[in-house]
Amino acid sequence: MDQPLRAPFDAICEAYALKQSGPARRISERVWHLPTASGDVAVKLYTAGQHTRANKEATVLTHLAAHGDARFRVQTLQRTADGAPAWTGCDAQAMLTRWEAGQFRTYDTFAPAEWRALGASLAALHLSLDRLTLRALDTIRARLITIDADDTRRDLLDAIGHTPRDGDGALLRVFVDVCLRMLDTHYPGSIDAFPAGDPQHPIHNDYNQFNYLFDGTLPPIILDWEAAIGAPREFEVIRCLNHLPLEAPDLAAAFVQAYLQVRPLHADRIAWAVDAACLQHALKRWVVQGWLNDAPRFAVHLHGAMKMASTLLGARGRLIDFFSRCLDAGSP
Repeated sequence: MDQPLRAPFDAICEAYALKQSGPARRISERVWHLPTASGDVAVKLYTAGQHTRANKEATVLTHLAAHGDARFRVQTLQRTADGAPAWTGCDAQAMLTRWEAGQFRTYDTFAPAEWRALGASLAALHLSLDRLTLRALDTIRARLITIDADDTRRDLLDAIGHTPRDGDGALLRVFVDVCLRMLDTHYPGSIDAFPAGDPQHPIHNDYNQFNYLFDGTLPPIILDWEAAIGAPREFEVIRCLNHLPLEAPDLAAAFVQAYLQVRPLHADRIAWAVDAACLQHALKRWVVQGWLNDAPRFAVHLHGAMKMASTLLGARGRLIDFFSRCLDAGSP
């Protein structure tokens, strides 16, 4: 364990009345596996400025645990000895959950039964989250209306002029072109056709292969709720499937049909949701900025973003048709 992190882990164990029984093992940039005498825990560290994100994630997990719905599984929140949902130190915060063993897999390895389980799980999560109100919750509508399309275009074009020596300038130019075309295609509809009157209850907002933990039981455990925002449910259904309806329509249909068996979707929101979901791929400034700062490290991210955006480019009509047919098939 890195020396600078010894003190926080000592303080965390004291706050939770835990006795560390082995060395902490880093799982990701901010998540650690910590063995204790009373059972292993996952420690998720936040910076001092992420207090709101930590409390939001803890609140969501507390809410979902209270419902006991077997159609979804999430991490089990651990509270401090004083009953607090998270630990707060001088310059950091931590949230602890019970350690869950399992594996992460890429979407192209999921069997039809697993896609169905994921669809039903998302619908059940949405049903539960319909009853949760989070204070000052960020929403997809608030994010959309703050987008300055002209500013986004300028940033993308400006990036081309700052290509690092060790970066593939041709790849960046193609990616920028794809993003600009997606912006032109999907930005207007995402703004003009926003569903009026939707309460924008919480969604996971990162429901994808990186947050599905498979442990031999279905559905998989859904991790990482700190990115939750308020949004119409149609947005998340389309956003999490991305290009699957184009690549493997039968599997995508299995997901959507399983969702519809638990919770309905609005057919008149599909076109808007396609626009809003696809637009996100044109707004990945973190990918471009990361690549400009460290091209070798972010090359994989840029290639991945390029592949996804290129696949979705020009597919608006096909995506709308696919989801509309799914909803028609799932209607009584």
